[in-house]
Parts: sequence; structure tokens; C-alpha cells
Amino acid sequence: MKSTFDNLAEYKKLRIIDACIKEFGEYGYKSSSMDGIIRRAGISKGGLYGYVDSKRELFLFIIDYAYSRLYQYLKERINSEQQDLQPDLLERLRHVAELAIDFYLEHQEFITLIVRTAHLPDENLAGEVLHIFNNHFSGLFGDTAERNLRYPKERVLELAMWLLQKTRSDFLDELKREKDTATIKKDYMNNWDFYLGIMKDGIYGPV
Repeated sequence: MKSTFDNLAEYKKLRIIDACIKEFGEYGYKSSSMDGIIRRAGISKGGLYGYVDSKRELFLFIIDYAYSRLYQYLKERINSEQQDLQPDLLERLRHVAELAIDFYLEHQEFITLIVRTAHLPDENLAGEVLHIFNNHFSGLFGDTAERNLRYPKERVLELAMWLLQKTRSDFLDELKREKDTATIKKDYMNNWDFYLGIMKDGIYGPV
């Protein structure tokens, strides 16, 4: 993003960001348009291009923004507990899942946008999005313990990242059918308990 965007009043920034989240979340990268964002934000075409050079640049900025909001929320919740994160990957995944579901329910548009990035037609763009995801994910899970793992830690972390993507997609699917928040949260954690139980039997070697 150009420096002109940083100099905008906060409410104007948020209006553009909200328009991007809705446009990219609803249509994905390929079918979304700068004109759609302009209409949603209520600004001129010249105004938007005064802040950004391209749709691609704007998309990557918004994806990083969405992940930053999610992981900032998780870190703040963890810090508020005044407890160290568990070194065990599976225990940490479950702990974070319990916190993340609250963010998902409060910010469904962010999760819709993130899930949309799972199938990008442009391999280079997909790689850049994955890099953004990796950076945020590593900041929270990169220091988990390697002791007793049967497989290289980086491969186990790849599996954990895939599960994060799947459970987010499953969350959105259930959200279309189920309106009761307590049921959604319960089903979300039951899914994690199922997946983590399978992983526990598979990734750990003898103590």
C-alpha cells in the first residue's frame, strides 16, 4: 500500500478495508473487482488508486490484515490468561482452537475471506498468501517441542496448518445450517478432539 493510505483518517481506512474484506470474501480473488470495492467503499476510482497500485497488492494487504487481526486476538487472549503456552503441539492446537472459535463467531467475514484463499488460480499469488499464513502460524506454533515426534517437525506443522484450514471451512459450512452459537462451538471442538486424537496416535514415538 502507498504511504497515502497510511496517512488516511482511521475511519476512512477501515471503510476501505471493510469493503475489501466483503468483496474478496464474497467473490474471491479472481471474480472480485476494484470497481466492486470502489462501490462498497463509496470512493472514486482515482481515490482508490491513490492508495494502492493493483488489485493483487490490495488483496495481499487485506489477507495479511485478516491474519494479523486473528493472531493478535489469539495472543491477547493468551496473554490475558497469564500462563505459558504448552510446549506440546497438540495441546497448544486445542488451546488455541478454544480461543479462535470466539473470534470466528465475532468476525465471520474474516474467516470467509481466509477460507477463500484455499483455492487461488494463480500459483504465485497462492504462494504469497501461504507465506503470509506461515509467518503468522510460525509465530504461535513454531517453538513447539520436537521431542518424541516420529516425523520431521516441519511436516507435522504442515499437517496442523491443513487442519486449521479444514476446520475453518467446516465452521463456515455449519454456520449456514446452525444458528445456535453453543452448538457451533461444541461441534467445532468435537472435530478438533477427533483430529487431535488421531494425530496423537500417529505422530508420537516411544517416550
